[in-house]
Amino acid sequence: MKRVLAGLCVVPLFLGLLGVSGLGQSILVLSEQCSSSVAHFPAALKGLGLDFAETSDEFDFFVALTEGGPWDLVIVDEYSRRLGGETLDAIADCIAGGRRVYMNYWDWYEETASPFGVLWLSDYEEPLPIHIWETQHPLFTTPNVVMLLQPTADTCIVDGAFFATTEGGVALAGYSPDPAEDQAAIIVGNEGRTVLFGGILGLFSGDEDDDGRADGLEFAENVVAFLLAVPIVRPRPPLWSAIASADIDRLLSEMEISFEQAESEEGAPVWAFELAGVPVVLCAYDPVAEGYSSLRLYSTWPTPAQGAIPLINAWNLTKRGSRAYVNRDGEIALDADFYLAGGVNWRAVGAFIARFGQAVTEFRNHLGQ
Repeated sequence: MKRVLAGLCVVPLFLGLLGVSGLGQSILVLSEQCSSSVAHFPAALKGLGLDFAETSDEFDFFVALTEGGPWDLVIVDEYSRRLGGETLDAIADCIAGGRRVYMNYWDWYEETASPFGVLWLSDYEEPLPIHIWETQHPLFTTPNVVMLLQPTADTCIVDGAFFATTEGGVALAGYSPDPAEDQAAIIVGNEGRTVLFGGILGLFSGDEDDDGRADGLEFAENVVAFLLAVPIVRPRPPLWSAIASADIDRLLSEMEISFEQAESEEGAPVWAFELAGVPVVLCAYDPVAEGYSSLRLYSTWPTPAQGAIPLINAWNLTKRGSRAYVNRDGEIALDADFYLAGGVNWRAVGAFIARFGQAVTEFRNHLGQ
């Protein structure tokens, strides 16, 4: 073990020289990956607009943990090196001192897992899917819905471990579809102050809910929100060239629109709700890495289309931003498209929905209903 520098006055300069940013922030992150595994926590914290101190070096982390702080949240995402006994003891002391700690690791054993309210059983060498047992727990709902964690990579030898809970530990997810005592994978302990993740989060970069964002990243955001125990909302980007499913959920909620979400026949997300008392469907399409680059609003009227063609033509000749027509089912339809690819802001997406609500009212009056 390297010699630890003593003296609090030395720490800020020492960490700065070794590349640990922002000492004095309340979140400390040890993030070290193996091969092509993904560091989800730095991206999650940046996406949530939170300041944090990050290092990939164990010695820097140990000094920050024992000499810096105090830390509101400590995150250990270690998939490369075997942590030394003094570092593991410092993590245990941090938990015993009432701090909030998250940890995933490849070299668990009894003494390492015990402070988390967990019993280590055995390791495994091939990544396993993690099934959610307590689907309504905030770790799987806030601010993101996490349905299943499916591994998408296998980069190193040991990829996780099986656990059982001990006194104070609560298993929320595991390797079996149904809860089983020896299959625990995500355990909350110490009265909600600790989260142990039995796999390696960097191996989970799939998108089971098709919202355009990696499930591992969404879970990392949820971990931060849960352990900090404060409401966290992702900052809105100044311009959107695409929009994720979760952000549409959030926008509709902010507009106080009650909705139901489903999938189209093509597997794209759709939202059903009412505008001005008329059923409307919002469709997302043109998928890209960040989500969807096009939106479409659509509504229909069961009014027989026969004799309505002059009214439809009159609408299309005099109105902008929407079009009316007779659909394949013989119904009168009104729709509007919105393209994000060139870059739009948050207000513009909301205005598109609100304007269609106005168009629905005007079109209903135009039809004489």
